[in-house]
Amino acid sequence: MKGSADNTKKVLMKSALRVFTEKGFAGASTREIVEASGVTKPTLYYHFGSKDNLYRSILEEIFERFNREIARIAAEDLPPRNKLLKVTRFYLDHCHESPREVKLILMAIYRGDSSLPDIDIGTVGRPAIESIAEIIRNGEQAGAFKEGEPIQLSLQLIGMIHIQILLLLNDESNLPLSRPEEIVATFLEGIERR
Repeated sequence: MKGSADNTKKVLMKSALRVFTEKGFAGASTREIVEASGVTKPTLYYHFGSKDNLYRSILEEIFERFNREIARIAAEDLPPRNKLLKVTRFYLDHCHESPREVKLILMAIYRGDSSLPDIDIGTVGRPAIESIAEIIRNGEQAGAFKEGEPIQLSLQLIGMIHIQILLLLNDESNLPLSRPEEIVATFLEGIERR
């Protein structure tokens, strides 16, 4: 029975992700979500309680996976530069593989839709920021990077990655896209010891 309930939740979350990213949160009706899922409104309310909670559940699940993967990369036995490159590749690859998930994350972070339910992005996104900061701290301790504020540097790298993701999501083919190696090289230009 639990497997069936979990499957229903996954179907609802997948359908809602599509509807939220196509219509925006305010434009996404529960009717449209349940029709796309092949379930009833009471089923949605049983599993999530509300459209707001459904949205939060999707976002939290995406962030949990991101946080786990970034932590896994941070724990690898690689030089800090290579870890930062893997993190950058992960973000950009995920944009190609699951553009809807990335779009939903950016909608939440940049609050492009004022109707979005509140979610504490600082809390759900903090583990990935901390993992990247740990990579930077390790680089400082190894003497590869200049000393700085690792959390702030982590946010700056994420910002550089987000710019590339926005270009990809908006199909800005008239603007040059940077490869992961170029993003990391540009970022490290200011903090790498020479």
